[in-house]
Amino acid sequence: MSAVSKIGHMAMRVSDLDRAVEFQSEVMGLVETERQGGTSFMTCNDRHHELILIQSGKRGYDHIGLEVATAEDLEAVRAQAAAAGGDVLTQIQEGETGIDRCFFVRSPAGHVFKIFLGMEKVAEPEPGDRPSQFEHVSTKALRMGREERFLSEGLGFRFSDRLGRTASWWHCDPDHHGMAVVIAPRAELSHYAWSLEDLNALGRTADRLRARGQRAIWGPSRHGPGNNLFLYFHDADGAMIECCAELEKMPPEGDYKPRKWTGGMKDINQWGSTPPAKFLLTGFPINHREGEVK
Repeated sequence: MSAVSKIGHMAMRVSDLDRAVEFQSEVMGLVETERQGGTSFMTCNDRHHELILIQSGKRGYDHIGLEVATAEDLEAVRAQAAAAGGDVLTQIQEGETGIDRCFFVRSPAGHVFKIFLGMEKVAEPEPGDRPSQFEHVSTKALRMGREERFLSEGLGFRFSDRLGRTASWWHCDPDHHGMAVVIAPRAELSHYAWSLEDLNALGRTADRLRARGQRAIWGPSRHGPGNNLFLYFHDADGAMIECCAELEKMPPEGDYKPRKWTGGMKDINQWGSTPPAKFLLTGFPINHREGEVK
């Protein structure tokens, strides 16, 4: 089976592009690599983009970008995704900024993915307090089983862990998870996440939020699944960001047995407090515009 090989980027529709770019720059340390009209491409490393911000009259996330390693994988994943319940929205196409080629597919729950090949390289940003990479995405779905089958059989993700009947985590590379699925009444984005160096880096991020008059939603603390440190807060348009550190690495394929966590909310936070209502209830809508080049 062909599979996605890397978590690529997040594409967000924002109400005020300059405000959104300023937030991502000042709080997260991202740098803008290119701007085309009402679209900004931002990164934290030598990849052309790990975040796309699109000026829009209606906020929401446009798509989740996932990378494959070869042209053959791109063709195969397109066929697999359709067979696993996905609605393939486009042919394989060229002309998208910063990448070689791609196609779009909608999952059974309605989440939209850009499966792409070949990310353009750019100059490394100047040294600064920023993430090392875009790390993972957590989505909400009512029928988790159908969404999990799509991730597994369609996109080639491998199962990591499960928390009762409420959430599951999936990996496509050595990181414990690149995708998560959470049960919810409707399909929305739960959060998108960045990889930071350590607990001190999470603390400095919280300090920058405080300097702007904004408080974190939850954390810093440590999750059970993934064993990572975390800090959650809202971006400029109300979508939830997670900053992570020390995410568990997967052993060689075949040496890992997926875990079933049974402790409920105690497993979500190994250091104490249960998730606040703002964390549980935050959801960012899907707002994909077919036919637009991004």
